[in-house]
Amino acid sequence: MSETSTSASHAIASLAISHLTEPKAAQLLSERFNLPIDLQHSADMTLGWHWVKKDPIPKLALFYQDSGPVFIDFGSGKKAHRRHFGGGKGQPLVRAMGKLKEGLPTVLDATAGMGGDSFVIASQGFKVQMIERSVAVAALLEDGLKRVQDSLRCLSDKESDPELLGIIMNMSLLQADATDYLLSQKPVVDVIYMDPMYPEKKKNAATKKEMKALQNLVGPDRDSENLLQAALQTASYRVVVKRPKSAPILQLNNPRLTPSAEISSPNTRYDIYSIKALKASGLL
Repeated sequence: MSETSTSASHAIASLAISHLTEPKAAQLLSERFNLPIDLQHSADMTLGWHWVKKDPIPKLALFYQDSGPVFIDFGSGKKAHRRHFGGGKGQPLVRAMGKLKEGLPTVLDATAGMGGDSFVIASQGFKVQMIERSVAVAALLEDGLKRVQDSLRCLSDKESDPELLGIIMNMSLLQADATDYLLSQKPVVDVIYMDPMYPEKKKNAATKKEMKALQNLVGPDRDSENLLQAALQTASYRVVVKRPKSAPILQLNNPRLTPSAEISSPNTRYDIYSIKALKASGLL
């Protein structure tokens, strides 16, 4: 899932918080993420609470006129399917993270989006720091992580899912612009992973509801090259860039700065920039 932005140059749809079902929670969310409450019911998109039968904990969701509620659920649905049937350590995404002699590398997902790739990586034992610059998406991620912990606390030891709790504990979240964060904070991290917004294949192509909603909220990706450059200056082991299999590599100012290797799946390619190799060749 791509990096997102709420800057004026990127955002397309207006966003506010619905206070109709959970007014106290809406006020807390407004203060937490500095978002307005939709008192006039005029926002194009709203963050609100979605209740599901047999689930005592409401889900924070993004509501958009052309789609149903978009929310994050780490315990069921597509994420649970990837956890159980995704291929484990042999899947291309996990292999792209690499190995270190002293153990698994730490990972910073600079474009966390809906958290799917971070969840897969964390499920294989990696510690993953998620960075998401859209406050709306960060709010959904934060709610998804918290709901898993809250729901598991309500279960008996027999019903609990310690493996899922362990995965969630491997994940942390920061709402920030990843490029700014990398350049200003210079975090110590082995692998930086990024998944820039894919270009649409066809203007009339059907799009999943969550992607359609997010694209209308955040607009197109415009600064992947800047993020890649910052990542190359920060990661100690490698930078991994997810691309459609037939897409060109991200072009940097230095045309010689190209991936050291790649791992492909039927529809996706992971471009791997080895920091050691690039430094040895004088490119970093």
